[in-house]
Amino acid sequence: MKMKVRNKAAFTDEVTALEKENARVAYEAALEGIVLLENDGTLPLTPGKIALYGAGAGMTIKGGTGSGEVHERHAVTIREGMEAAGFTVTTDHWIEDYAEAYRVGEAAYTRKFRQGLLKLDIANIMASPYQYPFGQPVTLGDIMRSDTDTCIYVIARQAGEGADRKLKSFEYSLSDIEKENIALCAASYEKFIVAVNVGSVFDLSFLDEIEGINAVIYFAQQGMEGGRAFADLITGKSVPSAKTVDTWPKDYKDIPFAMDYSYLNGDLDEEYYREGIYVGYRYFDSYDVEPRYPFGYGLSYTTFSIEKENVELVGTKVMVRANVTNTGSTYSGKEVVQLYASCPQTGMAKEYQRLAAFAKTGVIAPGGTETIVLSFDMKDLASYREADAAWVLEAGDYILRLGASSRDTEAVAALVLDGEAVVEQCTNVSRTVLEVREMDPPALKDTNEEKDAAEAQDADLLRIPVPAPAFETEVCEYRDPKIYESPVSDAVLDVLSTEELCEVVAGTGMVGNGPRFFDAMGSAGYTTGAFIEKGLPNVCLADGPAGLRLQKVSTVTRSGNVKAAEPMLSALKYLPDPVQKVMFGDPDRQPCVYQFTTAFPVGLALAQTWNTKLVERVGDAVGKEMERYGVTYWLAPGMNIHRNPLCGRNFEYYSEDPLLTGKMAAAMSRGVQSHRGCFVTIKHFCCNNQEDNRNRTNANVNERALREIYLRGFRIAVQEGHARALMTSYNKVNGTYVNNSYELLTKVLRNEWGFDGLVMTDWFATGKGLGSHSAAIEAGNDLIMPGGKGVVRELRAKLKSGELDGTALRRCAANVIRGVTESRIYQAYRRMYKEK
Repeated sequence: MKMKVRNKAAFTDEVTALEKENARVAYEAALEGIVLLENDGTLPLTPGKIALYGAGAGMTIKGGTGSGEVHERHAVTIREGMEAAGFTVTTDHWIEDYAEAYRVGEAAYTRKFRQGLLKLDIANIMASPYQYPFGQPVTLGDIMRSDTDTCIYVIARQAGEGADRKLKSFEYSLSDIEKENIALCAASYEKFIVAVNVGSVFDLSFLDEIEGINAVIYFAQQGMEGGRAFADLITGKSVPSAKTVDTWPKDYKDIPFAMDYSYLNGDLDEEYYREGIYVGYRYFDSYDVEPRYPFGYGLSYTTFSIEKENVELVGTKVMVRANVTNTGSTYSGKEVVQLYASCPQTGMAKEYQRLAAFAKTGVIAPGGTETIVLSFDMKDLASYREADAAWVLEAGDYILRLGASSRDTEAVAALVLDGEAVVEQCTNVSRTVLEVREMDPPALKDTNEEKDAAEAQDADLLRIPVPAPAFETEVCEYRDPKIYESPVSDAVLDVLSTEELCEVVAGTGMVGNGPRFFDAMGSAGYTTGAFIEKGLPNVCLADGPAGLRLQKVSTVTRSGNVKAAEPMLSALKYLPDPVQKVMFGDPDRQPCVYQFTTAFPVGLALAQTWNTKLVERVGDAVGKEMERYGVTYWLAPGMNIHRNPLCGRNFEYYSEDPLLTGKMAAAMSRGVQSHRGCFVTIKHFCCNNQEDNRNRTNANVNERALREIYLRGFRIAVQEGHARALMTSYNKVNGTYVNNSYELLTKVLRNEWGFDGLVMTDWFATGKGLGSHSAAIEAGNDLIMPGGKGVVRELRAKLKSGELDGTALRRCAANVIRGVTESRIYQAYRRMYKEK
């Protein structure tokens, strides 16, 4: 492609002011996203000699593989962070030996990869990235040479798109060599800390088997500043304030239908969501299953008390005012306050409790108190009744529980609804084709119904009467999309013929085939540039969600073409050398262009901050880089539910809880879209809760669970975050590919929720054996990505035969065009042509 450096990519690799500014935001996000799981008082540490072992010590994993990769200038490892904080690492020999083992293993993997290419087994290898070796043995000699009484062992695992984590490969649990190493270190060092550098819940059953582990830190994957943040938490320069966003089971099999998930049941084509609404803590709390760590759990170096001040109901809005006091004597810190609601078990079976609101304090000094307000609309406690397609608040007591985790709460009030209230009347949209027989609801036990009744009658428990007539019924209007008003004027659309609109709704490939007005090097895709002369430039779409995935270094050939100087996807570095020479430029001989972006903590780690203001700042930082490099659509945030810890992309997503997921995505959306012409793309809509066979698997899920668990977060992101774009998932839901689902994309997304932005497919999600290109347009999926000439030809043929409705095509094209005309690229285009 010809060079068009119209963005602010630099011809020098000097560190920019924006890099420094965004690195600070990444550091602060990492500080608040590292969870302290166990601590007997060993932490914090005073800098001095320290032994570091484990796969993540010197090669700390900053994020996952695949489209979620980010190409930052440098990522700080735990070893580097500790050394910068004043520690002397005394196990350099072990760390270097591990690095050599990694190099040897990667060379062997490269050979296997290239053999796979010859066998045309590319898909299988792409879904199985090189896994970090578990590490060589720690010996008594290593321990003697370390000359210290303090040790940190860093367990590391990496996952990515295209494959789920495998139980038999120790991707969820310790290998034998790691278990032996940890046992020896625990017995040999006076102070021994385990850090878990993994992007999802990990099996910690070894804590029950090995004595002498003084502290456990869930580092997760914290981006480019993670090592620095880790060291500052270890030393007490900063105080841990993160909380878990998933329930950590004692045993994997404690999860409902654990062995039926994904590849484990031998059927990758059909996935049955038999747990219904009982996902994560909703299951553990309702069925009295003791977790290892509950949802919303995390330790600090100090302690806090949370006391209710008052509860107020204004209309249908509930406000709980609470006083948070730092009851410690040494450390200042932040606390996450959580409010749960137990709904009456008078009709539909319901979970024991659900998260209703949360808030994070500022830094509170020892003895200090901060007053916070947690608020929500009582309508949000409604359950979806499939029988009449209605969101319903059933009569009875709604117990509010205030505390510091899902298992550490106190009942503070009862909202007493005097009659049933239908708050929204909908239409059932996703009838199951295959029967989903859900698990039996939990028996009402002392810990549920009787306990709630006792608490509700307690004289000290505030009882607030709520009249059912206070709730108005919102009736959803289902309009035919053919009569929708176009988001752009007919004058704009009429410049292009109906056949030309087929090009508007198709992307131009991952390498941008055809003419382009603008290029952010390394974009995941482009809208069409075929009509630049008619007033419609192309815009760029870049991957996420841990930051912008662009080419860090590009080279410019004598002819003015631009090539990546290194692979965009880590798997591509294993291609044969001759292929790489053709694909990539030579930075030693050709001029270079630099686009250094920031690797932020992964989505799960950001959610562990429970700090929406901080996540909004991360979004603002991403928006600044989008402005700098000319990206219009950021393909993030990812917000699928953590239905099972083995999902290969859980690191990209926020939580098992839809409210927390939606609030985080809304905050990220506000931050990014505070920059004019920069848009988020919430994904993957919906039920993309596994990666094995993701292109063809069918999620069989009853409508109540679909709406209450898997769609709710998206609704919050749309209605509170005003996300301007959405990406449909690869999979089917109840027999229909989501990108072909008129019910989900038009009836729910646009009619019920009022979404008026752009809907795009995931990459290569339509085509032979998958969703139909034309049916996607008919359903309300505006843009086919990455598109290409084949898509355009098929759409034109369907248009000619009458199988593709011209009005639907026009509506989708209008949504694409509006996004382009509101972009910063369009403004630059207008200025350039005005000058001409």
